[in-house]
Amino acid sequence: MSVTYLDKILAAKRAELQNNPQKRAAGMGDRELAELGARLPTPRDLEGALRATPHPAIIAEFKRASPSAGDLRDDAEPRAIATQYAAAGAAAMSVLTDRRFKGSFEDLRTVRQTVSIPLLCKDFILERWQIVEAKRTGADAVLLIVAALPPPQLRALLKFAYELDMQVLCEAHDAREVERAMAAGARIIGVNARDLKTFEVNLDTVVELRRYVPTSFTFVGESGIAGPEDAVRLRDAGVDAILVGTYLMKSEHPGQALQGLYDAF
Repeated sequence: MSVTYLDKILAAKRAELQNNPQKRAAGMGDRELAELGARLPTPRDLEGALRATPHPAIIAEFKRASPSAGDLRDDAEPRAIATQYAAAGAAAMSVLTDRRFKGSFEDLRTVRQTVSIPLLCKDFILERWQIVEAKRTGADAVLLIVAALPPPQLRALLKFAYELDMQVLCEAHDAREVERAMAAGARIIGVNARDLKTFEVNLDTVVELRRYVPTSFTFVGESGIAGPEDAVRLRDAGVDAILVGTYLMKSEHPGQALQGLYDAF
């Protein structure tokens, strides 16, 4: 079996977690983590924010780079871009904290200090302490990737996040993963147009998988938005929200680009 991009990312993340114990929560047991997490401020309601608009809500993403596209912009300053996103009406923000995207928890902290909309910590989360660290830094929700987590681990991390009053965007890439996400207890189902095994992008994946998710769940189309036409296509497919990163970050004025997506609706 060939090694995929996701395999490489997860191997690097496991090594990073094992060799980077200085985070406050990393050395704690499950009970200590739960107690610490419970003492932190109550998170904002991501799902409510995504459901509050008649058109698809937009989760605007801050990221400095991606493994597929490389550096996205030289002047990526989280405070300035977060301000633009909020002013343009972003329902929520996603902040990349994984270092392969040149992200950090410091970016998340800065964004939290800048805007009041719900924040999604977007990382490759494999352990409970990462969820506590995300909440401590200001996240209201975390990303859990079905392909990265065996079913028992996915269920356990979902349950732990819910115990901390956090929400979870549970990311799938095919019909089987969508079923796994719902069976594990996820309420916000994201379908990523980017195949994390090959890094190829196909918006058809989002459109085709929409029918597998009942309307009682919140359905988010992720990745592959290259402009207003793509956003309108996903709106017509019946998504509740879209997550847009690269298109906005590569735009000369990210806030104006976000406003252009909303105007297309």
